[in-house]
Amino acid sequence: MFCPQCEEEYAWDVMICPVCDVETVDKLPGPEPTPDAELVCAFVTGDAGVIALAHSLLEAEKIDYFVRGDRLQNLFGLGQATGYSFAMGPVSFWVREEDAENARTLLEGLATPNAKPLEP
Repeated sequence: MFCPQCEEEYAWDVMICPVCDVETVDKLPGPEPTPDAELVCAFVTGDAGVIALAHSLLEAEKIDYFVRGDRLQNLFGLGQATGYSFAMGPVSFWVREEDAENARTLLEGLATPNAKPLEP
């Protein structure tokens, strides 16, 4: 818990700041989020097993990512028969520009040859 006035941190059970005598809050207000992050494609595949592995690896490294096309891979059952949906193209993983090199290194060797990313 935090005091919104003096910004001191207290245990979870402290409801009133002992210094300022005001109610504590769960977290202090911070800067507004910046939604204008520049995204770059770090990885492309159509293999369902590799898609799951890429999710797991990126999450383990705490790299934020956006996936394009993963919900469309099994449209009308075509994804199960072919490895990925030819109508929708392969799945692409997009990361912040500053995380791209780390993500590409992490996922190196998993990519499907000649796969091209869809635009975000």
